[in-house]
Parts: sequence; structure tokens; C-alpha cells
Amino acid sequence: MRTAEVGLWPSLVRPFHGLPRLRWIRLALAGVHFQVDAVSFIHDHIFDCTSLLLRKGIRKYSQDGQRVLDLGTGHLGLLAVYCARSCRVNLLAVDVNEEFLENARIVARASAAEGIEFRRSDWFANVDGEFDLMFGNVPYVPADVGFDGTHSHDHPEIWNGGTDGLDSARVILKNAGNFLSSNGKLLLGIDAYYVPRSLTIQLINDSTGLELKEIMRSWISKSEVYVIGHKPLVHNA
Repeated sequence: MRTAEVGLWPSLVRPFHGLPRLRWIRLALAGVHFQVDAVSFIHDHIFDCTSLLLRKGIRKYSQDGQRVLDLGTGHLGLLAVYCARSCRVNLLAVDVNEEFLENARIVARASAAEGIEFRRSDWFANVDGEFDLMFGNVPYVPADVGFDGTHSHDHPEIWNGGTDGLDSARVILKNAGNFLSSNGKLLLGIDAYYVPRSLTIQLINDSTGLELKEIMRSWISKSEVYVIGHKPLVHNA
């Protein structure tokens, strides 16, 4: 970020009054990494290593003029804002939680992110048309691990991936092909610390009409982004 841009991010130049120091540092880092001015937030989850890796994937695969879908945008619209500020795109950001969506709208306006429509949808339930790029930091923590650990019990929908951590991924992979353009890409963010890579790859391989194109890895964590697209059409001779 250029020095002249610092004025866009109040979190970089002043602490949030009354907030623990660690939290406002994380909010400031959200401004640095995602160009998000988090003027309003609902819970403590700001971003994680999977978000950082998805940021790298968005930077690689997003282009001007694309129609983009953010699956599970969350209370800050973090990745949606980053994508909208990086490219001139037509972006639909969905979440099942209306309170999260309203907060994300506030954050997007404060972050000068244009071209985003925030819409309530349970994954693809209220989505239409085709998209050139989809991405999602989906819930992947197994339920028994999350409820026994330090994860939020107030908003389990942000992490609860069911028995094996792949419930959300199953729904997405079952439906994504119907909404993905012919050369489009789906970026699925999952932490292999919670879900073994072999299980995620098997789930992708079993999906109809889709295939794994690339796995993006992180050197600081076990987070991975699975880049998925349509299988090539087979032409009979």
C-alpha cells in the first residue's frame, strides 16, 4: 500500500478506542492485506491463513469484466472487497446470515469497493446466471473439534463443516458446475490441518463434470486453495 493511501484506512493510523490491542492490530492488517476498512464488525474472526491464500488466488485468477461470486462473504465481506478493489468486476457476495450481509455493506462502502451486490443465499439457493470466478473460505472445521475448542459458539456457521469438515464443500461441488462459465474457476479454501488433502481431492474427483486444476499451498500454514474447473469435453471420433 502506498503512503498516500494510508488515509483511507483509519485502522492504520489510530487504535480503535476501547478495543484490545491485538484486535485493532488485526483490523489494521486487514486494511493492509485486503484493502478493507473494517469500521464495523460483529465477531472476532477477521481473517485467517486460508483467507490470505485465497487473496493470492483472487489476484491470480481475477480479471476486469468478470462476473464473480463470493460464497459465504462473512461479516466484513473481506475477499469481496479485495476482489472489487483489485479489478473492475461484477461481484455477487452471498451469505446465509442477513446480519453479516448488512455489516459487510457498511464495510464495503467505507472501503470504497464498488460493483458488489450483497445477497442472502444459502450457497447457490438464491443465485442465478454464470460466473467466471467463484471463491469461498468455506466452513471446514469438524463439528466435534470446533465445539470442543476455541471456535465461536455464537456463530458456528462460520466454521462448522459437519462431521468430517466437508459438508459445505459437498454442497458447493454438487452445484458449482451449473453456475460456472465454460472457462471459469472455483477457488475452494480449506485448511488441511482439519481436513486431509486426500479427502478433499477425492471429493473433487467424485464431483460431476468438475476436476482439480491446481492446489495452491501456504508456507506458513496447512491452508490450501483448490482450483477447480470444468472437465474438458470429450469429442467422439
